[in-house]
Amino acid sequence: MANITKNFTEDELKCPCCGKVAMDSDFMANLQRIRELCAFGFKVNSGYRCDSHNAKVSKSSRNDHTRGKAVDIHMTKRYKRAKLLKYILNSRYFNDVAIAKTFIHIGKGRDRSGVGVYG
Repeated sequence: MANITKNFTEDELKCPCCGKVAMDSDFMANLQRIRELCAFGFKVNSGYRCDSHNAKVSKSSRNDHTRGKAVDIHMTKRYKRAKLLKYILNSRYFNDVAIAKTFIHIGKGRDRSGVGVYG
């Protein structure tokens, strides 16, 4: 599959249910910027989600994944996690951040900024 940006492919961002890729170009440009600042690669666990797939994996019926404005990044290394979070929070673009044991969710968010922790 083709690259969406220098470091992210359609294959890693497509919906696992239907294969559709509908990532927002502004979101992807900002994600690419974060990747370059980090100077290390990271794997996207979840990118775009169609409504059907989202209903199976999320409590929210209309979230940023369904609008192509969110990704879940696999991240377990403590120091890489800190560096990634520093750049995300300083970007002033990503307003929705949630931290889990094995991944970090980053989304464009809406009007308010928030950082959360998955149970």
